[in-house]
Amino acid sequence: MARIIYAVAGEGYGHSSRAHLVGQRLLDAGHEVMFVASQKALRYLRSIYGPQVKEIFGLSFAYRRGRIDPVETFTRNLFQVARAKTLNKRLFDQVYRRFDPDLVITDFEPFTGWWARRARVPFISLDNEHLLTVCRLEHRLRHVFPRLTATAVTRSVGIGAGTYVVTNFFNAPVKSHRAVLAPPIVRPIVTTMEPSDAGHVVVYWTTGTEEARLRAVLRKFPAQRFLVYGFDKSTTVRNCVFKRASTEGFLKDLASARGVVASAGLSLISECMHWRKRMLLLPLAGQYEQIVNAHYFEKLGLGITAKRLTEAALSRFLNRLNEPISQDERILWPDNEKFFETLETALNRLEKPVSIAVRRNDSRRGSTPSLAAVSN
Repeated sequence: MARIIYAVAGEGYGHSSRAHLVGQRLLDAGHEVMFVASQKALRYLRSIYGPQVKEIFGLSFAYRRGRIDPVETFTRNLFQVARAKTLNKRLFDQVYRRFDPDLVITDFEPFTGWWARRARVPFISLDNEHLLTVCRLEHRLRHVFPRLTATAVTRSVGIGAGTYVVTNFFNAPVKSHRAVLAPPIVRPIVTTMEPSDAGHVVVYWTTGTEEARLRAVLRKFPAQRFLVYGFDKSTTVRNCVFKRASTEGFLKDLASARGVVASAGLSLISECMHWRKRMLLLPLAGQYEQIVNAHYFEKLGLGITAKRLTEAALSRFLNRLNEPISQDERILWPDNEKFFETLETALNRLEKPVSIAVRRNDSRRGSTPSLAAVSN
């Protein structure tokens, strides 16, 4: 069995929920796994794996009106340089070296990949962001600056990986022999829930628009009931029901929705695709990966996209909710088992192959006693 470091980017929950699913598969296959994360991913994974999860410094991003604020982002991270050096050096010297990993897997976490390269430890990049660097995509001229910026940042993460396993919802030509596309994965709880249509539209709001402006658009459609997440409040205003954050409640509302309005992150897109829910995508300005997702989502007939939520955009979306969902052959529908087959193929190409076949009689479920002795 292999000793594996699994490092996860801290921003958002998409990386950490994927790491939960993949990491558990590695544990169930009998491997010894050390998870490494920062910020939101650190809190999420520690709630599941406890001391198996070590803290690494992670870059944080500042947002203003739905956009990444480059000045505030730079300033925020600049003040953390001293802490970053101390925390990561201790992690590398006192934890990584003692653990002596056979393999490193990085989900868009840069520092562990850099360590693996210097320490000559095989490592695999497993994320969705590297779509921008390993695939040939359609790019619009007006997006040239965010495209160049996003591509440069993405290329700097995971330099030297033996394989890039890229999760994505559409087929695109791969331009590197070290890269492979895999279909999206969804949380196991999602696969146990049956979709229905209770008549409401879920609005998952992360775009930074003030609540009053959001309500001003939604109230133009009094016959439509909207369930709104993102403001962490519980109240009803006309046809808008605001709900507090709740994973179980959110998934139930999502599974029974007519449609979904949200930004263009892959995790939520994947869950909606699993349930065949149409979406109105509002990609976060400044996040080029979301711009690409939204473009292909609309092109493949899965929903529509708009720069911002307007009465016209919402009307167009509501009028298309009864149309049959697209079956374009270029769509990669969420498929957990096919994803794991793709990952297994990549792991078997290593000099020291790693199997993820589940050991049915193994009682391990997220605990690795030997890791408790490794200092943080």
